Amino acid sequence: MENCAVKNAKLRQHPKSPSPKLTRKNLPKRAQNYSKEQLLHALKKKKECTAKAQIVVEKCIEKEVEESQFLSSLENINQCHYQDIVEERAIIKLCGYPLCPEELKQIPKKQFHISLQTNKVYDITERKNFCSNNCFKASNYLKVQLLTSPLWLRDVEDIPEFKLLKIE
Repeated sequence: MENCAVKNAKLRQHPKSPSPKLTRKNLPKRAQNYSKEQLLHALKKKKECTAKAQIVVEKCIEKEVEESQFLSSLENINQCHYQDIVEERAIIKLCGYPLCPEELKQIPKKQFHISLQTNKVYDITERKNFCSNNCFKASNYLKVQLLTSPLWLRDVEDIPEFKLLKIE
């Protein structure tokens, strides 16, 4: 299970070029004016936030997830982490919506669905991770509420109150 930062870092790596020595000039412009202590503090905070997010992802992969605990832990993850939760649950044949304990029974092998009523072709890749349309809608409703900003900058942001769609 890879988090978003690891995936993005892998995409930026060039296999044949050696990594340059880290100097102040290599840092982003904002970070060039920081002292060594400030940079170390920022890196430490980033590590702590990533570790918290990893714990939340691991807890949400379990079959039974308490709603109150889940809602309180959402401030520690972003949309990318939530997508990891959905995908990891689907891999172990659980509905991708963390609050649904249902198992995935009949997973379609196809990638597209052709609707004869609307004459449209739908990509069902994401939908296959859920046991029902209700869970799919509830998951997407929650996902769009999650913040996309880096986790270690959350202390300066207003954390919204997350709302859930009730599954019928």
